[in-house]
Amino acid sequence: MSRNGTHASRQPAKRNAGESGKENVYVMRNLAERVRLGPPIDLGQAVRARIGQAAVFGTRRDGTHELYVAVNGTPAMFCAVELATGHIAFRFSIPHTDSVWAMAAAPDGTVYFAGMEDGALYRYLPEERRLETVGRHPADPWVWDLKPSPDGRLYGATYPNAKIFEYHPEERRFRDLGRMSADQQYARGIGATNRDVFAGIGSTIRLMRWDRTNGETSELHLEGYSGKQGFVDRIWPAESGDVLFVSISQSEMLVYDCGKQRILDRFACSDFISPASPVNGEYYFVAKGSLYAYRLDTLTSTLQTDIPVYADHPSIKCMQWLAERDGTHTLAIVSSSLDVVLFRPDDRSIREVRTDLPTVPVQIQSLEWDGNEKLYMGGYHRGLSIYNAVTGEIELSIPKFPQTEGIGFLDGKAYFGTYTRAKIFGYDPELPADTRLAASSNPAFLFAIGHGQDRPFAIASGDGKLFIGTIPDYGLLTGALTVYDPQTGKHEVYTDIVPNQSIIGLTYRDGLLYGGTSNWGGLGIEPSETEAKLFVWDVQERRTLHVFTPDIPDIDIPPRMIGELTFGPDGLLWGAVDGTIFAMSPETLRVVKSKVICPSEYKYSRFRPYFLRWGPSGLLFTSLARKLIAVDPQTLDHAILDEEPLALMTLGPDGNLYYNDVSHLMMREVRILDERG
Repeated sequence: MSRNGTHASRQPAKRNAGESGKENVYVMRNLAERVRLGPPIDLGQAVRARIGQAAVFGTRRDGTHELYVAVNGTPAMFCAVELATGHIAFRFSIPHTDSVWAMAAAPDGTVYFAGMEDGALYRYLPEERRLETVGRHPADPWVWDLKPSPDGRLYGATYPNAKIFEYHPEERRFRDLGRMSADQQYARGIGATNRDVFAGIGSTIRLMRWDRTNGETSELHLEGYSGKQGFVDRIWPAESGDVLFVSISQSEMLVYDCGKQRILDRFACSDFISPASPVNGEYYFVAKGSLYAYRLDTLTSTLQTDIPVYADHPSIKCMQWLAERDGTHTLAIVSSSLDVVLFRPDDRSIREVRTDLPTVPVQIQSLEWDGNEKLYMGGYHRGLSIYNAVTGEIELSIPKFPQTEGIGFLDGKAYFGTYTRAKIFGYDPELPADTRLAASSNPAFLFAIGHGQDRPFAIASGDGKLFIGTIPDYGLLTGALTVYDPQTGKHEVYTDIVPNQSIIGLTYRDGLLYGGTSNWGGLGIEPSETEAKLFVWDVQERRTLHVFTPDIPDIDIPPRMIGELTFGPDGLLWGAVDGTIFAMSPETLRVVKSKVICPSEYKYSRFRPYFLRWGPSGLLFTSLARKLIAVDPQTLDHAILDEEPLALMTLGPDGNLYYNDVSHLMMREVRILDERG
């Protein structure tokens, strides 16, 4: 037996007579002996982005206004930026995290922030230009939001057990305040007064109140919202009494009376509202690229000005009033794209601040060859790059491009399925690039799938149409199949293919679309189904022909994720189930061959499918169990080429392996030796 448990030879050694009369002896090699990988070659950090999920503004004692922001990257970087010059006055690489969502400024000007992996709380002292680790808080490691109370204590909202915590700066003491919801995972937003702490819950909307005097927790009812799918993602206590501003799913703002438990008003909003103006008490917010002023006494809003740099609707990360030396006040605003603008209410003028904040390398989130010479790559949480294998150069980089989950191709054009809200973009490589991300640009925004869908991982094409399989939004279970016709520009969405399952694998052949599902839906909800399914869908008749769980001999547990899917040179439909490979007849839909290569552990992503790529000599290369594995489709002999966890992989037209090592694009030469030695 070989080291991977397969027989070294299925036939006896062959003996052939040579011309000289001597005999040459050949021994059949097994697959582990035939496949050779060259050493890893680092092609560079391929995708760059400019994005930050947390920021605050502050003023030093000398009157200098600054922006404090965490820039996403590998690792994320905390920066202090002088607004007058745009220069970075201080920077710090944050260990063990690639993004920061939680940041707050205390009443004394100290800036606190926390990441999403190690539970560490940091603080930056602006006057000393010094950053230090406060300690590890006792709640969940992922901190979504931080807010100070008027008396200077700090409160945090965490995931995945919907906990909140308190930090007392004077006593340098943490306190775990417990779970705010027994059946939800996200404490997403937080706000505090001298009397109460308010926590926003998801992926089922709830607004919770924790009483600072007695430690009791109670729920505040949001009529028409509480109990529905979504998030309370930010909370701001207004300066007048019991009124809260409550952000719902980063798109709608509620004005809420806590005492009467009644919604007073609601309006569209890009996830942030300013403190009350020091001049007239108005609150300001951004919606669809325009700035509005809101009066709490009359519950009315007034358009102030358009903000062109926010026309592509980025979320707002901070709005803060800055006192100027002449006694006036300026409203400073920063978006997730790190575009900074300053607004003067007296003349309604807007000034954009150019900063030295860089585009930085980010983790590669998706990669796919176009079948010719170009590799398309998307970044986490943003960024798109195209690598030309002939020139060895990145020929296009779009730092603001949204997070790409799936990439597909049709008639020479590339299509991108992006998160959030399952937005689809198209790119024509024969036309000049235009990075505005509008319907008329290139890449062009085509449509948003809607219907509660969020992550388009599976993209296939055939018969002039594009097929998209999606994972639903947070707290939802049912994915969808979307069919897009580039000729008409129209798309149709089908949410009834496999109820309570996401669609993660698609392949097309002869008028039929074959799909695989995951019994996991969006984050924040447990599956209701125990087994993944395969389905067959008639493209012309727009109807489902079959839905079933394939009978895979000897599989250790019923499949929970089926995908990718691909047709092999043998005409069989091949599929992947965690550590198992299988092939079935497309006519009978019966599994004709299969092999459990690794135990079914489902240790990694519940969204990303296991890749299947046909390579040199007809071998199948796959990321089963997130390892690099080669499979002989005739004998199912296999070789585990690399045990290290493999998030992404594809084979280029040169037959070589391309994959990512976090932000680095890597390549290894694939050599297939002759079967005989």
